[in-house]
Amino acid sequence: MFKFLVGCVVGFFVGFVSFVMFLVIDAKFDMSVVTNIVIAAATVMATIIHFSSIRQQRKDRLWDINKPILLGLSKSLSAVIKASEFYLQEEYARHYIDDAPSQKDKPDPNVYKDFDQQREYALEVYKVLMDKELIEALEEAKRLNENIAHGVHEYDVDNISAYEASISVNEDLQKKLSFFITKASGVNDI
Repeated sequence: MFKFLVGCVVGFFVGFVSFVMFLVIDAKFDMSVVTNIVIAAATVMATIIHFSSIRQQRKDRLWDINKPILLGLSKSLSAVIKASEFYLQEEYARHYIDDAPSQKDKPDPNVYKDFDQQREYALEVYKVLMDKELIEALEEAKRLNENIAHGVHEYDVDNISAYEASISVNEDLQKKLSFFITKASGVNDI
């Protein structure tokens, strides 16, 4: 929007200077032609402003529709990452005689279930309203986390490696989700 306004100011300045140049070189103009040109330019500007406003309204509506699910998904994903870090610290304490995490920091046992519900809700209900890249990122993270869980249960992958891989996958998803939230909310446009 800022570039558009700068372009309008520069265009007005160039147009004004050109008009003054024509007046200085004593060119003969019919005032009705000049009036029609000014009216046409004003109509073009009004149309551009109207389309810009419509585009911004559409973006605002999409944000209003997606805001609850995106913020809820971000919150539950953050809780999952913190829970995985807590359980990773417990595994380190159990295997390497490290300091165990404080039990007051112990996460709610339903964190993973809540995130799974939020993710499934986003994938099933909001899929048509969300960005294709975000949907692909959610599906890819889901697939990778399922592969990690499968590796732990079927192939005896140690819990430390599983938690580290899961944290990495979820942090990558969180970056993509944060980028999409920033883009959809228009925070960078202000």
